[in-house]
Amino acid sequence: MEIRQLEYFRAIVDAGTISAAARNLHMTQPPLSYRMKLLEEELQVKLFVRGTRNITLTEAGKALYVRAGSLLTMADITRREVIKVSRSATLHIGMTPSTVEMMVEKIAAFTALHPEVHFDIHEGSTFTLKDELENGVVDVTTLRTPITLNGFAAAPLVKEPLVAMALPGKLPKDGVIALRQLSKEHLILSHRYRSYMLEGFERAGLPCDIYYECEDARTAMTLAQSGVGIAILPASMRHPDDPVQACAISGAEFWTEILLAWREEKLPETALEFVGMVLAGGAFDC
Repeated sequence: MEIRQLEYFRAIVDAGTISAAARNLHMTQPPLSYRMKLLEEELQVKLFVRGTRNITLTEAGKALYVRAGSLLTMADITRREVIKVSRSATLHIGMTPSTVEMMVEKIAAFTALHPEVHFDIHEGSTFTLKDELENGVVDVTTLRTPITLNGFAAAPLVKEPLVAMALPGKLPKDGVIALRQLSKEHLILSHRYRSYMLEGFERAGLPCDIYYECEDARTAMTLAQSGVGIAILPASMRHPDDPVQACAISGAEFWTEILLAWREEKLPETALEFVGMVLAGGAFDC
């Protein structure tokens, strides 16, 4: 049983005769009669009786008329929904944990201008999102430096210092810790800062005791909150209600940038417009 057959059947019932229905459907009567014959054979019932002026529905025909109306309505709704989805774009956006708040603000602004656009949001570490960008899983993503990007466009959004974070009592009360003093402590680092921090200590002629390494900066923060050492993290990672203290580092400058990165080739037009809007917003607050 096909949707078209149900449409023809309903047209015949509404018109009253097969000939009138054929005219309304802009077709000849024989093919329409043949379609009804096939429908009756498939269902193994008689749907209507031809009269001198009008057709008369059988009980089976009355039941099919009602059910066919529901099926055709559902088919029309499905068709409209599929067309709507096909015409709407979906942006695949990556966000590192520390950039969620700033990016949600941009997404909300973009949605106000383009309510038809859908968002598929991926959260993860810089390395995870870099891999997803390279594999075409996300169109646009935020990343933290230091990071190496080949074949992708990128633009800086925020530059902020790396600072020392630990429980109160492990850091100077004046809010500044010297690099020399830091070199004597058990340090906690996420993997991407390892080479960068080691180079800084080496330039100052100081050792660097990295006791704990992890992939996600949030894990480094959790370790610092446990009291096992001092984490080196972006300043914006600390929130007012966090139990850790933050200290600037003297004797060296350690910085990290938040980048917006995107695929240069085959990027959907909607994604390019989103990138333009984010970059046009200027610098972000950390």
